Amino acid sequence: MRPMRSLTVLGGLAAVLLCSCGGDASPKPPEEATQPVQLRADVQSANLQFAARMLNQLDSESGANLCFSPLSLSIALSMTLNGAEGETYDAIAQTLGYEKIPLNALNPQMRALNQLLKPSDPEVVIHLANSLWIQHGFESNPEFVRTLLAFYETRTEPVDFSGDPEAAAEQINRWVKRQTQGLIEKLFAASEFNAQTRLALVNALYFEGNWQFPFNKDATQEAPFYLENGKTKPVPMMFLAQKLPYYRGEGFAAVALPYGKGDYRFYLLVPDKERSVAALRKQFTPENWAQWTAGFRTIEGVVRLPRFKVESTHDLKPPLSALGMEIAFDPSRADFHRIAEVAPERLYLQKAIQKAIVEVDESGTKAAAATGITVGVTSAPMERFELVADRPFMFVIAHQPTGTVLFVGIVREP
Repeated sequence: MRPMRSLTVLGGLAAVLLCSCGGDASPKPPEEATQPVQLRADVQSANLQFAARMLNQLDSESGANLCFSPLSLSIALSMTLNGAEGETYDAIAQTLGYEKIPLNALNPQMRALNQLLKPSDPEVVIHLANSLWIQHGFESNPEFVRTLLAFYETRTEPVDFSGDPEAAAEQINRWVKRQTQGLIEKLFAASEFNAQTRLALVNALYFEGNWQFPFNKDATQEAPFYLENGKTKPVPMMFLAQKLPYYRGEGFAAVALPYGKGDYRFYLLVPDKERSVAALRKQFTPENWAQWTAGFRTIEGVVRLPRFKVESTHDLKPPLSALGMEIAFDPSRADFHRIAEVAPERLYLQKAIQKAIVEVDESGTKAAAATGITVGVTSAPMERFELVADRPFMFVIAHQPTGTVLFVGIVREP
């Protein structure tokens, strides 16, 4: 058996993917690469399915707040796919829902998604960036590095994970902080790296959107928020009276709060008083989501929403393993030979993490995160609605034209 070497991958809203590899730091992209003009329906469906599956895995129903970026993790794992072979490739592809999408189609689709998500809207900022950090002296497959550059615009930098982990962590953290406008200041501790770490793939995602219809700050008042344990907590409750897209579903009500011109939306989903937010979360499936979003009708109403900030750090190895990726984390079975032929060593995913932050106030939303892998019945619209988020609720930040979910979360205690 060959000696084992670890692979680190990171991703998230400041999406970060860490992997073990090395090679040419300034390759040229393949000339044959072309960019499709639209996102395939099967890619859209797979991305939504992955978001729903991961949300159910991550929410332990323990009473904690949660936010997560399925987009960031999807990008990080898609980059990882380019280095995987055999059963390892199949496991990652099936976890993402890409098993029927060949890699030579997936890579252009991910590049197209990056372009499609860029807003032509002065009220919305979205920034996606990828980087590859390679251990000094480790030689990766040049084709792997060229592919990441061509389709993911991945910047490559050398670092010394084994000899100077403090400097490596500082360098990557500085890049993440810059790409996320300071929302994520520290993704890695030096202890995350060891003598076996070979590379880190980092995907950073930053989102900032101003409400199309801002909440009036003068109307924000302290109000009780009813916690799941029966207690109440005073929170700054924002107020908006406006004609908005509204949906009444089975056991919940929802409103869509548009940013800027409306391509990006914040979906607020509040369960009925007799139902839990966990029960609502279990209803979040691609089929239901398609039905819900198609059923929104614009009517006059009132929204009361707490001002909130949610931060989450997730160890993604358990949920990804539960979804079928165990082999990628197995030192004796993982196959990442397309990253590098490192015989007699073997590359494997050492860990996977994500850090995400979502802030919502009267003006709009700021969000960022980082993910790592070390190498229903619809009733007729009422004439008017009132939606009060004074109890645990769920939210989704999505790009309407492509159906892409950037962030999803549950707020149990603002």
